[in-house]
Amino acid sequence: MSAGLLTGAMTHQRVANFAADDWRRNLPNFQEPLLSRNLRLVERLRDIGNRHKPTPGKVAIARTLNNPSVTGAIVGFRSVKQVSGVIGAAEFRLLPGEMSEIEDALKQEIAA
Repeated sequence: MSAGLLTGAMTHQRVANFAADDWRRNLPNFQEPLLSRNLRLVERLRDIGNRHKPTPGKVAIARTLNNPSVTGAIVGFRSVKQVSGVIGAAEFRLLPGEMSEIEDALKQEIAA
């Protein structure tokens, strides 16, 4: 789940309040400009999920598993609560237009 980024629970404020010893502080994805890009992408995943009820994490996993070049996904968890946000992702199917929407968002964020 990309160290929590794709869960939908991460915000600029939460990252700013990470403990001094939180290892994520040193990851490029949690530093600007990538942090803002990643959070915008998660909002796009949330928008798609709101149409069907899944979490941004479930949408991210479904997108990965719907990619024909991917045969599986390994998702890590630290708690049972985290599992509930993505359970069922393997059965969730994105519509073709939604897959395109995610791909377009990825391209926009990379180009930004």
